[in-house]
Amino acid sequence: MSKNKLNRILKKHEHQRDKQFTNMSDAQKILIFIHGETLQELYDYSKIIEAQLFGKELIIVGFVKKISKEERSVPPPVCLNKLITKKELNIWNNPKKKDIEWIRLLNTDILINLDLTSANVFNILTAASSAKIKCGCKSKYYNIFDLIIDIPTNATKEFLLEQILFYLNAIQVKN
Repeated sequence: MSKNKLNRILKKHEHQRDKQFTNMSDAQKILIFIHGETLQELYDYSKIIEAQLFGKELIIVGFVKKISKEERSVPPPVCLNKLITKKELNIWNNPKKKDIEWIRLLNTDILINLDLTSANVFNILTAASSAKIKCGCKSKYYNIFDLIIDIPTNATKEFLLEQILFYLNAIQVKN
């Protein structure tokens, strides 16, 4: 997809919101997007996130292209609120309107996008979110985040999460 077409799609779904920097200690509800190659990888990341953000209300949305028959029998972690697969995307591999509306209606303090693949599904959901602050990694194609982390190409989701949490903890908000 071309840069211009992607920007038009993101602009179409962008939601007007009360943008304000929120530090980690003041945040109560956090929305997190994670992409996994397998369902097990997604579950493992969910557990890491739960441990690092203990005490916060978490809403985790995960994306895997396909779930194997063996993986369907694995019980999901408690805070994995929504699982999106390729089956739940429209013919252009974008999220369906019901998922965009669900994200738009969530009242969250912080959105953390841990997707390192630049998948359109999370770019569109990030644009649609009404989170007060949106965090993610730098992209040469779009600018949908308030807190942008420039990470090396070989970085992991854990590294990105560490960096985002470091900066969110360092933010000093003055009323």
